[in-house]
Amino acid sequence: MKVLVLAGVAPSTVFSHVPLANALRNAGHQVMTTASVDELMPTISGVGLAAVRVTDPNLTPQQIIAQSGLTRVPDEPLEREIMAGRWYAHMEYVTLDALLALSKDWRPDVIISGVTSYAGPLLSAHLGVPYVRHAWDIHDPKFMDQGAQEQLREQLTALGLDGLPEPAMTIEIAPPSMRPADAAPAQMMRWIPGNSQAVLEPWMYTRGEGSRIGVTIGTGVASYNQYDFLQGVVENIATLDSEVVVAVTEDAAPTLRERLQNVRAGWIPLDVVAPTCDVLVHQTGGSTMMTGLTFGVPQVLIPDTRMYRAADMARRLAETGAAVVLTPEEATSEVIAKTCQEIITNPSYAEAAAGLAAEIAALPGPDEVARRVEALVKA
Repeated sequence: MKVLVLAGVAPSTVFSHVPLANALRNAGHQVMTTASVDELMPTISGVGLAAVRVTDPNLTPQQIIAQSGLTRVPDEPLEREIMAGRWYAHMEYVTLDALLALSKDWRPDVIISGVTSYAGPLLSAHLGVPYVRHAWDIHDPKFMDQGAQEQLREQLTALGLDGLPEPAMTIEIAPPSMRPADAAPAQMMRWIPGNSQAVLEPWMYTRGEGSRIGVTIGTGVASYNQYDFLQGVVENIATLDSEVVVAVTEDAAPTLRERLQNVRAGWIPLDVVAPTCDVLVHQTGGSTMMTGLTFGVPQVLIPDTRMYRAADMARRLAETGAAVVLTPEEATSEVIAKTCQEIITNPSYAEAAAGLAAEIAALPGPDEVARRVEALVKA
C-alpha cells in the first residue's frame, strides 16, 4: 500500500504524523510525506520520514499568502479563525499541481491529511482514492473549514462538489472526556509524541529532590525579542525554590544562558523533559499541550486571546481542572510564579491531569489504527 501524508505548516504538525506514519511503514507499507511549507523538508527527513517537495523553495508562506490577496487580518478572533482557513486553503491549493504530478509517478492508495491540509480532500477527489483526516490536537476546525470551503469554492465546483469532501476516516486524539457532546464519530488514537530528538544530557531526564517547572513560549523567542519576558518569568519562578528548564530553539539559547546563569535552556526533546516536570508553562501550543497531557502534567496556559483556536483549547483544558489559563495581560512574571506555586501545592491539578493521561493511554495505538487504515483501503 502506498500512503501519502500531507503534514501541514509547522514542525509540530509534522511531529503529529510521525507515530502513524511509522506504524504504517513498520507494517510494510510505503510512506511519503509532504508539507505546505518548504522549510519543513529537513524537519520531515529529520524524524525519519521520506520528504517530497511540492512547494516553491523560493517563496515564503507570507509571500504565498500575499499573492492570493488575502492580506487582511481581522481583529475579531472568530473572523480571524475563518480567515485562517482561507489562508491555509490557498497555501494548500498552490501545491495541488505538484501533488498531481507526483501521483502520476507514484499513485497513492490512501491520503492521510492533517487538519488544515486542504489539498488532501482535493487530491482525493481528483484521484478517486480515500483520504483520512488526522487531528493534530484537541481543537475543532469547523470555522477554519468554513473559510477553506469559501476559498476553494471555484475548485470544488469544478470537481462537481458542493463542499469539502468528507473523509473516509477521521482520526481524533483528544481524551474522550474532552470531546464535545455533539462531536461526530471518529477513529480514536493514542497520542504519542513524535518530536525531533537530540543527544541527551542526564539533566534532561532526571530531576532533583525539589519541584521542576518546564517553560516554553514557542519558537519566536529571538524573532520577537521576548527575552525580557522570559527572563522575568524564570526569575520569579526561581523564587519558588524550583528547578526551571526552558525549551527554546538553539538560536535563542545562548542569550538565555548568558542572562540566566542557573537555568537549563536549549532544544530539549519535550517528550523527554515533560515527564520530569510538575508544571508546564506555555502559550497553548497544541503539541505541547498534548505531550503534557500524555504524561499527566498540569499546565499554565497563556493563549493569545486574538487567536480563537488557542483561547478555545485553553478554556477546554482549564475546564477539566488540569490547567490554569492566564491572559497575556494577566500573565506578569509574578502572577505566573504564583500560579505555578498553586498548581504544585494543590494536588487536584495533578489528579485531573493524571486522569486525562489515563484516558489517552487507553486509546487504540497507532499500530491498531494503521490496520484500520489498511482495512479502509481494502474495502
